Amino acid sequence: MIKIGLTGSIAVGKSFVLSIFKTEYNIPVFSSDECVKEIYRHNVDLNNFIKDEILVSGNEFSKEDIADIVFKDSIKLEKLENYIHPLVKIERDNFINQELDKKSKFVVIEVPLLFEKNLEHEFDKIILVDVSEDIQEKRALSRKNMNKEKYLSIVANQIPNNEKIQRSDFIINNLDEATTRNNIDKIVNTLNR
Repeated sequence: MIKIGLTGSIAVGKSFVLSIFKTEYNIPVFSSDECVKEIYRHNVDLNNFIKDEILVSGNEFSKEDIADIVFKDSIKLEKLENYIHPLVKIERDNFINQELDKKSKFVVIEVPLLFEKNLEHEFDKIILVDVSEDIQEKRALSRKNMNKEKYLSIVANQIPNNEKIQRSDFIINNLDEATTRNNIDKIVNTLNR
């Protein structure tokens, strides 16, 4: 089975690309972002950890509240990542083992911080979803609960795209839907050879 890591910075369209691999090529996919959302929803220990270690005050919080805090405080960000990332890894490994049992030919695993967390060695091939900085910023700032300061602090915690390009096997320029679909088709054809 070929394990493909899919990565890219904030607001480049990783989820859209992942959905194309799943719906149009029937390739099993794993979304780290969706996994984290599930962990936030269902893990009582995580919620207690956040209340004790991350929040400034109060017991009620949203994912946006947490993001506002941790992207301004690198120590709290590291604490939160050190708690959540091992939980995501367990789910990711379970997914890979299930697909191995099913004898799947490929899996695509979305890992936003693949390079930042030095996870290249876990994958056979790496796909970077990329877009110009101005489009990326425009997409990010159109999101609910996003502002320029928060966007810039998130980008500051990520490796620059030009470095990610050098470390990737395939690049998907997610400028528009037609280009993206064409890039994905070429990648799937290459992998099938």
